[in-house]
Parts: sequence; C-alpha cells; structure tokens
Amino acid sequence: MEEVIVEKNIEVDSVGTNKAKNETLTTELHFELLKQYAWLSSAVIGAIIILIQLNVVVIGNGIYVSLAFLALSIFFSLVGQDHIVDSLLKGKNIYEMSKILKVIRGASMGFLGLGAGIFSAGFL
Repeated sequence: MEEVIVEKNIEVDSVGTNKAKNETLTTELHFELLKQYAWLSSAVIGAIIILIQLNVVVIGNGIYVSLAFLALSIFFSLVGQDHIVDSLLKGKNIYEMSKILKVIRGASMGFLGLGAGIFSAGFL
C-alpha cells in the first residue's frame, strides 16, 4: 500500500515540475519577444538615420512621426519587460500577468508597424 502512495507522490512532483518548467519557459519567451520588438524598432530607427545621412530621404514630418512611433514601440517593450520582472518579484506567475502582457505586446508591435509603415509610405 505504501508503494502506491510513493508512486503517486512522484507523479504529482513530476506534473508540478513540468508545470513550473512550462511557466518558466513561457515567461522567458514573453521577455525575449519584447526584447526582439525593441531590437527591431531600434534597427529600423538606425536604418532611417542612415538613409537620412545618405540624403536618400528628405527630413519631414513623416520622418518625425515614424521615429516617434518607433520610439514608443521601444518604450512599450521596455515597460513590458519591467512589468514581467516586477510581477515575478511579487510572486505572480505568467498566467496572472498574461492579459496586460498581451496589451503591451500588441501596442509595441502596433507602434512598430505604424512607424515602419509611415516611413515606407513616405519613402515610396
């Protein structure tokens, strides 16, 4: 009878360990995705600056607007990363903070798309 109880405890530990691994992996993926959004936005900003320096693009309102949207994308990515770290320090898991992270990720990707879209519309 004791052997069955021990096997059940091992099974519960295994399931708990897998859940903890899944939460850790999901949290790392959310953090990494926000980091990639910030990196991509900064790369687009760098490309715009290079095109300005080469006199391929004329500086106008469209350039400033697209740079502002790209900067907002970086800002929201950093806010999202900060939110993940703060929530983990408070003992929350990824499932408790996933709703706000979806909004932050959507805003970051939306501003990235707006910035690149406005720039490319003005460039073409």
